[in-house]
Amino acid sequence: MISALDNSLQNLRVRLQSSQAGHFLRWWGRELRDMLPARLRAGMQHARRRLVIKLDGDELALSIHEAGEMHELEVVSLDEDPRLLRQRLSDLLSDRELAEVSRDLLLPEDRVLAKEVILPLAAEANLKQALAFEMDRQTPYRADDVFFDYLVTSRDKEHGQLRVQLLVTPRQPLLNEIERLEPLGMAPSGVDVLVDGEPRGINLLPLDLRRRVVNSRARLNLMLLSAAFLLLVLVMAQSLWLRQHQIAEVQQAIDEVRSEALQVQQIRKRIEDASEAAGFLNERRAASVPTVKVLNEVTRILPDDTYLDRLLIDTDSVQLQGKSQNAQQLIELVNESPMFRDAAFRGPTRLDSRTQKEMFDINTSLVPESE
Repeated sequence: MISALDNSLQNLRVRLQSSQAGHFLRWWGRELRDMLPARLRAGMQHARRRLVIKLDGDELALSIHEAGEMHELEVVSLDEDPRLLRQRLSDLLSDRELAEVSRDLLLPEDRVLAKEVILPLAAEANLKQALAFEMDRQTPYRADDVFFDYLVTSRDKEHGQLRVQLLVTPRQPLLNEIERLEPLGMAPSGVDVLVDGEPRGINLLPLDLRRRVVNSRARLNLMLLSAAFLLLVLVMAQSLWLRQHQIAEVQQAIDEVRSEALQVQQIRKRIEDASEAAGFLNERRAASVPTVKVLNEVTRILPDDTYLDRLLIDTDSVQLQGKSQNAQQLIELVNESPMFRDAAFRGPTRLDSRTQKEMFDINTSLVPESE
């Protein structure tokens, strides 16, 4: 189960490193790091330092690997009393604040077999398992007899090939060295190889054999960072909520003002319509001749021997029906009036047998007062 978890973690790490997101995160991290003050960058490098352990016969050499440089710490003899040596090493690490940093056992280059392996690009999804299957074909060892790690050197997407540097060391000699270090409290959390005076940056040790490093300061910093990030998220969420709430309030106020403006517009439209109607009536009233004036004028121009049976007064015309001693002269009388014009009979005149008067039906147009 631990091996399967190790494989899964390794595959996940490889996928992340080879993905566009991994490239972006590495670039982003470099840019952020370069923006930091030199003192803060130095502090970050100091926090990432590692204790490097080298076994050479009966001597144990301790060094510090920090910011790409190796600094020798102390060389002790394994012939000393194990309990005294353990206490001595513990005091040394405590004084140098190295008790909670990673510890890497460094192997010489001649103890690690390096071999370039070409695999299908699809094997990257389960690369560690694929290399274990290829172990007896690519090296003189079986997978169960070695500890190994790998570095992806190139990806040829055009030909679908993956180039991997496989690094292998025999299992049993390394286990013997770890057994010598455990009584001294120096069990490693990783096994690396020394190449050109620098650690290669691998870990040959399986997950189940690695010493678990618990850095209380780093854990506290991580907790503080997580709390700060959580507070930042809460502040951002609260800001977004407040902004959304303000937008909703402003939108509600706008809707209310828009509703009031619409009501005002409707009232103004009704007022304008009423004003137009009133103006139209006033114009019509001003343009038309009052009925009283028409009656007065008709009464004035008609002779005493004439009377009306019917009088129709319209907006622009007047119809006169009645009886007269001389109906023909009525046309002249009506046309001579300044209030009427274009007087004419609507039909022939007839003689009333009872009154012996002529029956007439005259239609005339009204002259507007503005003329």
